[in-house]
Amino acid sequence: MKKPNSSDNPWRAVALTSAIGIDLAVCLGAGYYVGDYFSQLMGGGVMWILGGFLLGLGSAIGSIYFMIKYYGGL
Repeated sequence: MKKPNSSDNPWRAVALTSAIGIDLAVCLGAGYYVGDYFSQLMGGGVMWILGGFLLGLGSAIGSIYFMIKYYGGL
């Protein structure tokens, strides 16, 4: 019989999944608000909001990658 690994805890997977969701929401929200701020400051309309949203998405993807790499042991 295989000996259980200490990192095979289902609660660890739940915590990682929750952290990924929270990180995604925070990064996208921050990107939206940065884009909205620059849109109001410079008067560029929707393009600043879209740019901020995409910047938030990129930072979320990078952050999630490093989070999975660190906690997943990849």
